[in-house]
Amino acid sequence: MSPKARSHNLRSGPRGEQLAADFLAARGCQIAARNLRTVYGEIDLLVRRRSHWTAVEVKTRKDHPAPERMVDDDRLDRMERAMVALSKSLRPRPRRLTLAVIAIKLCDPLPPTVMHFSAVREIPIWRQSDGHR
Repeated sequence: MSPKARSHNLRSGPRGEQLAADFLAARGCQIAARNLRTVYGEIDLLVRRRSHWTAVEVKTRKDHPAPERMVDDDRLDRMERAMVALSKSLRPRPRRLTLAVIAIKLCDPLPPTVMHFSAVREIPIWRQSDGHR
């Protein structure tokens, strides 16, 4: 990543994560954690609705037509491993674990566009208990 791109991400990342958190909270989700670091990588937002827990990857871009395309299978695999590892400590105990992506397109001076890709990946219940891939 170039220094210019890194600088842009440092400015747009927190803004996008706040927009995503507000978006999810308005839809009844509780924000359990932000920027949660695990041995498998960072989860931008950990949210829940009752016993349904979701790890959310937030991509915010001004210069890309489809920020959601910046999330690849490797990233989703790391998020899944993190959720499986975390599942044992989550309360209430998860009945459902999913991964989601929120893509935010910054279109100054227009309001940002928020796109929610819910349940991009469902983590099977049997995976939660044994932790195997």
